[in-house]
Amino acid sequence: MMSWVQKSFKRDTSLLGDPRRPLMPERSNPKTGLLAPPWRLLMQIGSDNQTTVGMEVRERIIIGRSDPLADFHPDLDLTPYGGQENGVSRRHVSITQGDRTLYVQDLGTTNGTRINGYQLEANQLYRLRDGDEIELGRVRIIVRFVRSPY
Repeated sequence: MMSWVQKSFKRDTSLLGDPRRPLMPERSNPKTGLLAPPWRLLMQIGSDNQTTVGMEVRERIIIGRSDPLADFHPDLDLTPYGGQENGVSRRHVSITQGDRTLYVQDLGTTNGTRINGYQLEANQLYRLRDGDEIELGRVRIIVRFVRSPY
């Protein structure tokens, strides 16, 4: 009967190795190409006094301002970063996970949304890329991809 050690280890049978010394146990290779969601993002908010916030996007996140009276709290609340004074709507944009990419969508806001200076049409999906600058009203956010599940 073979012991656990004999079953778990291969022996080195080369001329250079010691046949009595066991090698490392066999391991299956991790499938790094099959990482599961979420996407991980860093949001660099503001120009002068920049703040960085980490976010996870599993399916969809909402960025805007909180509304305590309506009991609405977006996934990223821009109120502490001058959101109300700088024209950010309560439900300003959504970031959604699509087919191996992320999309940003203006949710019909009053002051609009821009990506890299390009004005977005309301309720249309636009591809989001690492390093894109999103302007929500007058609040600027630079989006950095930390991890893509693809």
